[in-house]
Amino acid sequence: SSKRQTLVFGAPAPLVAMAPLDDDGGLEASVASVSPARTSPAAVSQAGSAAAEKKERESAEVEDGENDRDVESMLRDTKVAIIGNVDSGKSTLVGVLTRGQLDDGRGKARSKVFNFSHEAANGRTSSIAQEIMGFREGGEQVLCERPGATTAASRNAAWQQVVGQASRLVTFIDLCGHEKYLKTTIFGLVGLCPDYAMIVVNANAGFQRMSREHLGIALALGIPIIIVVTKIDIAPKNVYEENLTMLGKLLRSPAVRRPPVLVKGEDDVQNTLDRLSIDKACPIFPISSVTGEGLDLLRLFVQKLRPRCFESGLFREPSQPAEFHIDSVYVVTGVGFVVSGLMRSGRVLPNQTLLLGPDKAGQFKPVLVRTIHYKRVQTDAVESGHNASFSLRLLKAKDTLKKSSFRKGMVLVDPVMNPKATMFFKAEVVILHHATTIRRGYQAYLHCGMIRQAAVVHHMAQDLLRTGDKSIVTFRFMYFAEFLAPGSTVLLREGRTKGLGRVVECLYDGPPEEA
Repeated sequence: SSKRQTLVFGAPAPLVAMAPLDDDGGLEASVASVSPARTSPAAVSQAGSAAAEKKERESAEVEDGENDRDVESMLRDTKVAIIGNVDSGKSTLVGVLTRGQLDDGRGKARSKVFNFSHEAANGRTSSIAQEIMGFREGGEQVLCERPGATTAASRNAAWQQVVGQASRLVTFIDLCGHEKYLKTTIFGLVGLCPDYAMIVVNANAGFQRMSREHLGIALALGIPIIIVVTKIDIAPKNVYEENLTMLGKLLRSPAVRRPPVLVKGEDDVQNTLDRLSIDKACPIFPISSVTGEGLDLLRLFVQKLRPRCFESGLFREPSQPAEFHIDSVYVVTGVGFVVSGLMRSGRVLPNQTLLLGPDKAGQFKPVLVRTIHYKRVQTDAVESGHNASFSLRLLKAKDTLKKSSFRKGMVLVDPVMNPKATMFFKAEVVILHHATTIRRGYQAYLHCGMIRQAAVVHHMAQDLLRTGDKSIVTFRFMYFAEFLAPGSTVLLREGRTKGLGRVVECLYDGPPEEA
């Protein structure tokens, strides 16, 4: 049996400003690991019954601890976000790695990854695509026969085969590279909580502007960085070496502080793995998706990556009340409404009652979870850290469920949490980059987990905010009340403006009278 590691659940540390990154911002959020202490109940009057109760309680606590450790061993999925500039070869790399077949140089590999036909037509990713890579106990990749047409049924069959045979999984989250779809890319980085960010760089073009933008966001969210330099088979030697030198200078700069390590052998793979989790190294993999050069080392590195979702402080224990953040909704013929998203806390079983909301009126409705799917495979339970899909049914006959009833930012929570929606909240914010000043009344687009909504600055602790300033800011959502929890990470953007913050307080009764 494999060794079980002890997870430490914690909350992010206070915000720390960093030096600017070529007119962008950078911020590293460290994790303060704090183990919650268990409280003992009050003593009972009779010594005999007290001893019996104590023994029973201790055995229950040991069982709970064993359950949480079982979850640790079950959490075998590592999530890697693929980011970088447009036309750098992100989708092609995902297709080559997950299918074990080289590209033909004309888009064969990426066509198996795209969600929509228009993406295949113009070669640009405009949605979030997910693909999985499975490894057996000995490190061998699980490869399955995948038909040429990528229909939903064929993908389901392939995923079921990989999940059934693999002891470890790696999920690639293929994000958009074009500036037009930056909103979707930020949603993938903030809402889907990847363990690592793999920045794909074109060896011919070098580290371009959108790659810098993506790097700044990943640094701000505290996600470890991996660099993959693609298309080395067609890049002239002098151009490739010049771009590699510039990349090394950028990674060593005060804004990034990730010493680059050019991976040339298996020793380099293990060395960078040990240092990557503590942000002491940034591995660089030169590869070609057409010739296959460098792919074996990258595949070995990916196979050895370990999940870090609980180290990030973004997830709570499986023994806590259930909290599920919805990112998509589907209407399946013969099934009804199906929601997919991310478990941020607790454990969910079939036929469990949860509260769905907040709706446009800020209310929550009781629903029944009928069936559960994990990685497109039906399962009996999902826990904190898992991406899953639920088939839902309303419990009140007078309530109606429509696709228009769902929106970004809705959650499914345990009724014991007594959830509330809020229009106002306070956040500790660091301005990473802004051309002028930020005042009261400033509007920005806000990303907080799955929430995507415009918000306005209602009050600030100081009159003006400029690049690098830090302050407590009261925000008001412009359209709908949202479900927020203190400690959640908030990312603000407006054009190229970016600010990072952390929710300090939810003002359910509205803002206080501020002088």
